[in-house]
Amino acid sequence: MANPNTIGTNISENSKKDKTISKPKVSITHKKEIKSNTKSSIINLKNHKGNWKPMDLVWEESSGAVSPEYRFAKLFHLQTDSKKIFLSRKIVKNGKLELDETKEISSNVYHKWMNDLFKKGIHQLASEKIPEEQITGISYNFVSFRFGSTKSKFYYRLDDKIQPDWKQKREIVNYIERMKP
Repeated sequence: MANPNTIGTNISENSKKDKTISKPKVSITHKKEIKSNTKSSIINLKNHKGNWKPMDLVWEESSGAVSPEYRFAKLFHLQTDSKKIFLSRKIVKNGKLELDETKEISSNVYHKWMNDLFKKGIHQLASEKIPEEQITGISYNFVSFRFGSTKSKFYYRLDDKIQPDWKQKREIVNYIERMKP
């Protein structure tokens, strides 16, 4: 039977003299790696100087041409400058301005949002051109995303959101709509 005092440790003859045990050091290092991984992101959001990489996310959705009492419009704009992140939100409901604000966003919230958007594949969508077919009275809504050299943009009509093949884009739009400072 093995000595219970030495199970799970890697002690060589030389390390017994140095009184150095390698396993606890590995465990401590491993725990630090786990902690740092929970704070890190799946993407690098800062450049080599420690500044935020350029990012611009715009979502615009409206009801189109309807009676004023049914009219709505939403415009969300998330952007970075070198040191700060800002979210601007403008919401009109029933033809009246309900919200018009710009607030600074914490780096932790920004990391979470960007990780979640990248998991949803926002960076993998193509940059669509505005639809050539324009129907009077129908709103053409869009999401535009730029991060460094990555660009994506898609357009949609409100009835597109209920289509079964529109799952990924619907998740992205719904996620952006829930963003609050």
